Amino acid sequence: MTKLSLIIGEIYSKYLPLAEKASIRLDLDIADPTEETGEDENLKAELDKQLKAALKRTPNGEIKIAADKNKIVIQDSGTTLSPTACTLLSRGRVSAKSRVGFGTTVKIDLEPKSSPKSKKPLPF
Repeated sequence: MTKLSLIIGEIYSKYLPLAEKASIRLDLDIADPTEETGEDENLKAELDKQLKAALKRTPNGEIKIAADKNKIVIQDSGTTLSPTACTLLSRGRVSAKSRVGFGTTVKIDLEPKSSPKSKKPLPF
């Protein structure tokens, strides 16, 4: 188990100089710094990929990384994505939404997605 704050902190530190150079404010909000996760490498790779994409689509403004016990949320004030682009980004543990004037929000679930239970017919 690895502390979620260490995973996020590592990626945050990697991209902070790039954000500052591009005049992008990079904010961090971790609700519980003692929260742990068992998927450190997969989570780190997904967080790295999503933060890098947020920096590319945000020419200036702000990116916020927030974490709680269920998810990591990356919100940017950059380019608004089309519904098709959001659908393409939304897969597995990642979901994306975008609104004109608000930017894009990407959520990374910390809990693996469970497969839907098959419904058995009622016995009557």
